[in-house]
Order: sequence, then C-alpha cells, then structure tokens
Amino acid sequence: MFSKEVYVQRRDALKKQVGSGILLFLGNDEMGLNYEDNAYRYRQDSSFLYYFGISNASLSAIIDIDEDREIIFGDELSIDMIVWTGILPTLHAQALEVGVSDTRPALEVISYLKKAKEGGREIHYLPPYRPEHRIKLLEWLGIPFSEQKGSIPFIRAIVKQRNHKSAEEIDQNPLAKNLVLETIHFYIDYLCRWLEDLKLTDKDIFLVSSIVKN
Repeated sequence: MFSKEVYVQRRDALKKQVGSGILLFLGNDEMGLNYEDNAYRYRQDSSFLYYFGISNASLSAIIDIDEDREIIFGDELSIDMIVWTGILPTLHAQALEVGVSDTRPALEVISYLKKAKEGGREIHYLPPYRPEHRIKLLEWLGIPFSEQKGSIPFIRAIVKQRNHKSAEEIDQNPLAKNLVLETIHFYIDYLCRWLEDLKLTDKDIFLVSSIVKN
C-alpha cells in the first residue's frame, strides 16, 4: 500500500484525463469454492487497488468529476463476521488512509447511479471480466450483457497513466525491479562482448566498459 498522497494524485490525474462524468469502479466479490463461506483466495480488482488501495471484498467506488466527489461504497463488518476475522480497521478508517472521507453503505451506489442516469449524466465504466460485474452493470445501469463494452475515454486514461511506473511502484514490486536490473545487466554484457569482437585493444575496452557500467 502506498501513501495517501499517491492515491490522491492518481485520482486527480485521472479526473483531468477523462474530464467529466462519473467514473465507476467495481471491486471484486468473494467467490465460493464449493459453498459461499469457503471462498477462493481473494484478489481485488487491479484498477480498484490502483486508485483506492483497499483490498476488501464487495466494494464499489465512484469519482464524480463534475461534483468533485469521491465515494467508497461498502458495508462495515457485522458481529457475525468479526467472530471469524477478529477486530479489523473499519472501512471508513481505511478510506481515510487513501484520502477518501466519504464512505456509504454498499447498496447506496445504486440510488446514486440511478439519480445520475436520470439526470442524463455520463457514467464511465471499465469492461467487465467477472460475472458479478456484468450482473451489476445490468441491474444498476440497465446495460445488456452484449453491450457492456466499457468507456473508451476511461480505458485510455487508465492505460496512459498506468503505463508509466513511478519510483514507488518499482520499489514495492521486487519482480519488476529485478527485471529492470537484469535487463540492464544483459545489455551491458552484450555490449562488452560486442566491443571485444571488434578487436579493440584492452585499453579501449577498459575505457568504454567503465563508461557504460557507470
């Protein structure tokens, strides 16, 4: 998880890229293995994590560009769930850590989107890839399965933003960091062997190799 400022900056940049409308983020739900409470290992939607940083199940969020609002929708843990999970930070507390002060019950997203749709406002969403996402888009926005293509401006804005990795992202992703280092070392070694094939003197190779490696 990154600092609050990182998530705030990401959302601000996204708002500037898209320009207007409501950006809808659908978090992933738990998926039962052989019954509801025996679920597969949970994985949050990547775009939801990138902009909101919370890995709880059954969340959704909106960025209302025109009204300058950011809201996370989700339910707090019930007593029955706390018996199994233990005491955990509230959703509101987690939202504050990523710069979002407005949290509401999960179902309130439906009325929010309904009001926006009735007002003729544009609602941007990403192409769904899970069954629960498709069902929500059908029930919440009335979009048939065959027409759930996603918002092109929303898609392009996210691709453009996520295509450039910050120093924080590389530092927190050891695989990416190692890949960059391995790639650099590969081309340095390749260049050194190429220089040797040119039949340069040892002094020439030493000078050039030192410059490249530094």
